[in-house]
Amino acid sequence: MSDFWGRVLIGNKSVARSITEKDRPILNYLQDIKLDLHADGFGFTLNFDWEVNHYFDHTTLTKSFFMSRPNVIEKCVGTEITWKQGCDPTHVKKTKKKNKKKVTVHEKIPSFFDIFQTLNFNKEEEAEKEAKEDDSEDGDDTAQKMDEDMDLGNEIKDNIIPLALEIYLGVVEIGESDDEEDDEDDDDMDDMPKMPKGLKMPKGMGGGKGGKGGKGPKPEDCK
Repeated sequence: MSDFWGRVLIGNKSVARSITEKDRPILNYLQDIKLDLHADGFGFTLNFDWEVNHYFDHTTLTKSFFMSRPNVIEKCVGTEITWKQGCDPTHVKKTKKKNKKKVTVHEKIPSFFDIFQTLNFNKEEEAEKEAKEDDSEDGDDTAQKMDEDMDLGNEIKDNIIPLALEIYLGVVEIGESDDEEDDEDDDDMDDMPKMPKGLKMPKGMGGGKGGKGGKGPKPEDCK
């Protein structure tokens, strides 16, 4: 089961959205994810243990979230990954023409391994930047990235680690939003035939706007 943790991450819909095709073979080398709660404050550290591989030199990658108040991220510190040549899934090489010469440039692309970046939102520095119109978006961008990392970190802490075996076995599906469930319910209601005029739904059969009734439970839903 060398691919256990990789399959667990992919099996969580919220986390899987951040995983690319280039990330997947690397995640096969993930051996374990451990959680350390900070003694001071409300932060925590995620430790990712890896088999020796040909993608990077590390056997442990960490991501620490620092909070003095619940769910108010102040700083997140990750391991700076030393990628081996040609193995970095967060960048892609592209050849562009510049002054009639071909130049190779590295372009940033989204990756699960972005979670290991270090981000620090300094309020004083950002206040100075906001005074300059050209730099005002930089602080917003950093804050947004920190929030995204925090959401991903919380998902791993609260759902991935406690329910790893259940996700691996397919017993539970984590990460499906309430909006998706509501959309499915709306689709079911649209499929219901409308009652002819002059007839009313029997009591206990639901009945929303337009005389649409709710479906009874399916056998497979009654577990």
